[in-house]
Amino acid sequence: MQATHYKIEKVIEKAENLSYMPTIVLKLMETISAKDVTVHELVAVIEKDQGLVARIFKVANSSFYGRLKKAENLTDTVVTLGLRGIKSFVIAQAVKHVLTIADVDGHSLWEHAVRVSITSAVLAKELRYDMLEDALVSGLVHDIGKAFIGSVYPEIPSLIHQKIVKDNVTYEEAEQIILDFNHAEIGALITEKWGFPPKIVDVIRYHHSADDSQEVCIESQEMIPIVKLANILSNQYDALPDSYTEDVLEKLSFANTLDLSVDRLTHLMEEVKMRWKMEGENNLFY
Repeated sequence: MQATHYKIEKVIEKAENLSYMPTIVLKLMETISAKDVTVHELVAVIEKDQGLVARIFKVANSSFYGRLKKAENLTDTVVTLGLRGIKSFVIAQAVKHVLTIADVDGHSLWEHAVRVSITSAVLAKELRYDMLEDALVSGLVHDIGKAFIGSVYPEIPSLIHQKIVKDNVTYEEAEQIILDFNHAEIGALITEKWGFPPKIVDVIRYHHSADDSQEVCIESQEMIPIVKLANILSNQYDALPDSYTEDVLEKLSFANTLDLSVDRLTHLMEEVKMRWKMEGENNLFY
């Protein structure tokens, strides 16, 4: 099948359909973007959806935020998360909706997204970057382009798998050969149109790129290698080694730019696996 059979414009056009986005998410994104938005205004929107209220309480009282006393009312939860945290939470809800309604093995896409999200957050906290929420959301959203492509061309995942097996190429190489575009490009273009923060769009666009020298903001330069590493580690979910050798770190060469030694990465992976289990059981954020 020729690559010209697949049109990037068709994928973008379908993704622009607002049915992808729940009404409450659209309203919250609009409210958060307003100048001088107040806590009271945010609470007034959130309290209209009791399911959303419950999820926000769960996040605000999670170990990630380390409250000494559990939030007892919605105002407390909004204050705990802050504007950036609420924005990240809203984006997370939009992403979950897209990944779970897409006609393309949505369950496995979502499971992988959650693992990368948690791994990115653990790495960011260890490296003391002040970007916990950005790490959680960037990890969650990085592969959203796959859902968009699969919803328009449901045969693509199977064709890519066949190409990988037949020609011994990577997922990204097979995707580019078959489509003549890729999920990182699609994801970035669509989330940019939806008004996602530029640093998160940058992560989507460059999380498979071999060259990080693009002109992006400092926050993007810090987050891109974190999500790259989290993505690779999470792809090894069923076969994580008990320890990491120099050979493994050499393959993850950009890990060195994050100042991660073998011992340090081994320790972090124990934390990551514990978080996967804990947050998976608690259904944190999602």
